[in-house]
Amino acid sequence: MATLLKSTFKAWIDKMPGSGPKLIVIGKVEVPTSGWSGKLERASPQGFNPDILILNVELTKPTGITNPVVSQIDLRYEEAPPGRDYTHVTSRLGTDSVTVDVKTTQ
Repeated sequence: MATLLKSTFKAWIDKMPGSGPKLIVIGKVEVPTSGWSGKLERASPQGFNPDILILNVELTKPTGITNPVVSQIDLRYEEAPPGRDYTHVTSRLGTDSVTVDVKTTQ
């Protein structure tokens, strides 16, 4: 079905001057046909370590006619201001997951 493209996941806290700090997480998922959509959503409950943010990949299957072409979906999550200075973000899709370090841009 759908597969996390683990090398595409990145997370950072943007602390550039001009606006308040914002956590940004991006990544991609590979799906079997065209027409899918997806997003990253905060998991509830979170894990026992408050420095690790857990996100779930939420996918929406296509309706109607699709092309049998393997496709990639861009995923994004933003939190402004971040709940804390997270050290890691784990993104989950079913039983698969990827954990990345959170960088800071200043």
